[in-house]
Amino acid sequence: MPDGSSQVVDILGIGMSMIDSIQVVNEFPAETGVTEVSDSVLMGGGPVPTALCAASRLGSEVGIIDRVGADWFGELIRHEYRDFGVRTDWLELEPGCRSSFGTVLVRAKDGERHIIFRSGDFTPLSAGELPAEKLRQCRLLHLNGRHWPACIDAARIAQESGGRVSFDGGAHRYDSKFQKLLPLVDILVVAADFAQQLAGTEERDAQLKQLAQWGAAVVGITEGAAGSWFLTGEGQSFHQPAFLSDPVIDTTGCGDVFHGAFLFAANRGDSWEDCARLASAAAACNAGALGGRGHLPTMSEAQSRMDSV
Repeated sequence: MPDGSSQVVDILGIGMSMIDSIQVVNEFPAETGVTEVSDSVLMGGGPVPTALCAASRLGSEVGIIDRVGADWFGELIRHEYRDFGVRTDWLELEPGCRSSFGTVLVRAKDGERHIIFRSGDFTPLSAGELPAEKLRQCRLLHLNGRHWPACIDAARIAQESGGRVSFDGGAHRYDSKFQKLLPLVDILVVAADFAQQLAGTEERDAQLKQLAQWGAAVVGITEGAAGSWFLTGEGQSFHQPAFLSDPVIDTTGCGDVFHGAFLFAANRGDSWEDCARLASAAAACNAGALGGRGHLPTMSEAQSRMDSV
């Protein structure tokens, strides 16, 4: 995979690039029949990709490392990245393969979701296909376990060259294999469901201590409207309340936007408390529009949300 131009990239991501079809329904279907939608959008999705788009909107130089199918979805994925300023030098479209596609049903009354997903059939990246020179140059590498186990090699390359590694442990995505990667992670922020499965307890402080065992500079747990909890490597803990959106249109992608804003702030040297505050504000902005990238805020928009409380 080519290394691209010599321009320094703040944040590189290895993640699942896909297209989402978001459909707003009154209630989730419980049986066969016909369900009418009140609104719909088609846009790029995926946890790491949306985080990169959010960080780019705030002002970071970002790039995606991934492989998708050389179908019309793949072309649309690449076009969407470019619209959001995400470099696609290391995004490969594989001939004869399908890209990943998801349908997201959004319940109108509260923005909750039901996701239907079709995985692509392209070849996972191998360690030898990683853009090693760019990984050595980037300041932050954001992962969620995609392209396993090559992402472990990517983390080692980035960290050995002085870069920091971030991991997004999403809801319903816990796998014990990730414990092989976590010793290489500097910024470890996971969903409450992931933390509970990893730690085997619902007690928040115990979950944070379990996450901290691998030596990350900061660990965190996000839980939507309940906010987020953090523990730093120096032993300091804090809770970041959620910035609530009124109305909540769609919660798709809010956690991903949280990660992107958190990494943007971390890259510019903010304290962990300020990283979490900006991330919460950015996620709230995105909940006020339809789609995972429905309203990725600019820095001024996120600041306005923080100033409003």
